[in-house]
Amino acid sequence: MDNFVVKEIVLLALPAAVFNGGAYVMSKLSGRPQVTQRLRDYAKAEDRTPLGLRIGGYNLEAVSRHWVALDTATLKLERRALELDLVFPFFYGGALAAALLLAWAALNRPFDPVWLIVPVAITVVADWTENLLQLGQLRLFEASGKDGLRSGWIQIASTATTTKLAFFCGSSLLLIGLVVWMLVSGVARRA
Repeated sequence: MDNFVVKEIVLLALPAAVFNGGAYVMSKLSGRPQVTQRLRDYAKAEDRTPLGLRIGGYNLEAVSRHWVALDTATLKLERRALELDLVFPFFYGGALAAALLLAWAALNRPFDPVWLIVPVAITVVADWTENLLQLGQLRLFEASGKDGLRSGWIQIASTATTTKLAFFCGSSLLLIGLVVWMLVSGVARRA
């Protein structure tokens, strides 16, 4: 296999491996499988998706329904997952930024790298915002149930979730685009 193609495969595989590996480790450390099982057993289908993966966002009612399905033990696991998820963006964001910058450098730096780093930075900041706000709301929920939740903060967390997911997908597509550009320019150089 051509060394050039191996480089492109590595550029695509690096962030995917870090993201999937990190998600696996976080799942094991946080007890996520127990939370998932509890939601499967006690939540309606539309309330089973983790809040941080809801591209369309969520509101106070959706958060309440999601957390009401959890018992004391699984709420603690949910909190642990949110705490671990404050560290995770360093890893996936770093891997994604590194892959983007390596692809950019391989293309002889065709534009300002800020266009690569800003979407990743927005993803990471949105992820932290989402998790910090959800942690705060979870504490209120544990203390006072649904009445403790604050709609405004939940809406901000929801917007952060949608922003995180959109910019993560956008950054990933940007990496794919740079790798395709590398392939095309590599083929043209060899012809």
